Amino acid sequence: MSTRVLQVLGRSAGGIARHVAQITEALDGQNGLAIDIACPPGLPIAMPGKTMDLEIPDGPTGGHIAAIRRLREMQEAGSYDVVHAHGLRAGIDSGLAHRGRARRLVTVHNLIHPAIAGPKAIIYSRAEPLVVRLSDRALAVSAEIARRLGHGKLALERKVEVLYLGVGEAPAVTRGTDQIRAELQVGESRSLIVSVSRLAPQKALHVMLDAIARAPEMVLALLGEGPLEQELRAQAGKLGVSDRVHFLGFRPDVADYVAAADIFCLSSVWEGVPLAAQEAILLGTPVVATRVGGMPELIEDGVSGLLVSPGDADGLAAALRKVAGDHALREQLARSARERLHTTFSTERMLARLNDLYRGGPGAV
Repeated sequence: MSTRVLQVLGRSAGGIARHVAQITEALDGQNGLAIDIACPPGLPIAMPGKTMDLEIPDGPTGGHIAAIRRLREMQEAGSYDVVHAHGLRAGIDSGLAHRGRARRLVTVHNLIHPAIAGPKAIIYSRAEPLVVRLSDRALAVSAEIARRLGHGKLALERKVEVLYLGVGEAPAVTRGTDQIRAELQVGESRSLIVSVSRLAPQKALHVMLDAIARAPEMVLALLGEGPLEQELRAQAGKLGVSDRVHFLGFRPDVADYVAAADIFCLSSVWEGVPLAAQEAILLGTPVVATRVGGMPELIEDGVSGLLVSPGDADGLAAALRKVAGDHALREQLARSARERLHTTFSTERMLARLNDLYRGGPGAV
């Protein structure tokens, strides 16, 4: 007897989409599981198997009634046993649409930081406990997110568990370091810093640009798209670093740039446990990032990477210089990070737990 599973996700800059594609490819057709995907068209990652168009609105209010109606239509047509949503908005819409119709799981990959949400912070803060109440099981990608979702209430905490998202194998690298450095005009006396992220407020890339301005021996490659691109380009011009900052947009060959980098960098004000950082670790590139969200669960400061306070451009520049200028330190950090990743962020453990949740095994919900 098969178990029909519907994966639900909204717009994704890549990380969530990669995760959904990974688990679908690994589990669809295994142990009686049949997995479909409801997602918006035009995702940056190709989805395996059957996909159906679905638009989950970005905002906290408008457009969700249409999404809920569409999800109910899918349920009537597909008779799904399990619906697994990804993200707060998808989780709430799926929870409302499938209540009493299917077992509801949600993976919360990220939360909204109050400093970013602004006046909408109150609405978003209410979404966190709501998505747990509307789900049979809420999976948090970090212990910090699990704590936030529980809101100190036992009834919510009982429904939340941490499930680290194993990233799998290292992505394929198609071009050598020399090719990438030549393309970006990175001379022997300069260090290449790479960041893979959405060009959005959460990532605080203005801080990274300030740090690069303090380190004239560094070249920065930014891979990703987002609403702040023109603003960040203008800032780079004002700082006089336009010749050392490359805005590469979304690229299918991200791994080539990360593998060629001296350092992978994130300057975010909030993170879950970003898959891009995990892939950098698998590729052997040391990580310098901000001490936010689930990053301390991925990186032990001074042992498997360096962590700095968010918003501290001086501290970020100092950390980048420390790692860039010490080849032995880079190797040590990269080695320790890989060991930590394989121990704690096991792909096999993640897939086994999802298989159990989907099939309703012991302790499933």
